[in-house]
Amino acid sequence: PSRRPSSPVRPRVAELFAGVGGFRLGLDTWGFDTVWANQWEPSTKTQHAAECYRTRFGAAANLANEDIEVVLDEADAGKRDLPRIDLIVGGFPCQDYSVAKTLNQSLGLQGKKGVLWWQILRLATNKRPSHLFLENVDRLLKSPSGQRGRDFAMMLVTLGNLGYEVEWRMVNAADYGFPQKRRRVYIVARQAGDEDPDANEVLYRGTMARALPIADGPTFAQETFRIEGLPAEVSESFGATRGEIGRAHV
Repeated sequence: PSRRPSSPVRPRVAELFAGVGGFRLGLDTWGFDTVWANQWEPSTKTQHAAECYRTRFGAAANLANEDIEVVLDEADAGKRDLPRIDLIVGGFPCQDYSVAKTLNQSLGLQGKKGVLWWQILRLATNKRPSHLFLENVDRLLKSPSGQRGRDFAMMLVTLGNLGYEVEWRMVNAADYGFPQKRRRVYIVARQAGDEDPDANEVLYRGTMARALPIADGPTFAQETFRIEGLPAEVSESFGATRGEIGRAHV
């Protein structure tokens, strides 16, 4: 059923690399206002996703289908104004993590589309939205092949260094009554408060735990670990050798 917030203030959304607007369709139902969008795909002459997006939403699309790096360069230089944003959503391009390629062909954050992660982070740095909601394929968790988990660790540590608390979960759609076993990683980040995050809050009472509850399943021992350091340090050390997790506070 359609629900809308009782408050007249509508949260303002930027939708990035989300194909034909799946995030927007859901958020519109809940009273969010998509004030800016970018569906640009690198190394692609015909921008099919952007064409579908513009056809679906028309003038209200607020679509800037240009190289987002150039757009953000112009914004930094004061040549372009970007709207205030409360929430960034994105299904940032998954082709560089796709199961259609072998794992050693999946270039992750170094791929032509995987690098768009850094533009998401850059927009978050510049606009400081209160929340981010992102999605990708499950192979994200074990990319790249020679240093498994490094790319995801980089995403977590860069969001953490920017002041966000991050919840994430790999979800199999079949576990929630859908006919396909589609596995996707969902990431929810929110601006952190002054207190240290409570692990139980994230595991059992957080946004993901409430939206996608787990019931009647086996009990797993919870192992906690920390990812710390500058991005360059994490990139160099995370998963570089077997057993690295235990030694590097990762």
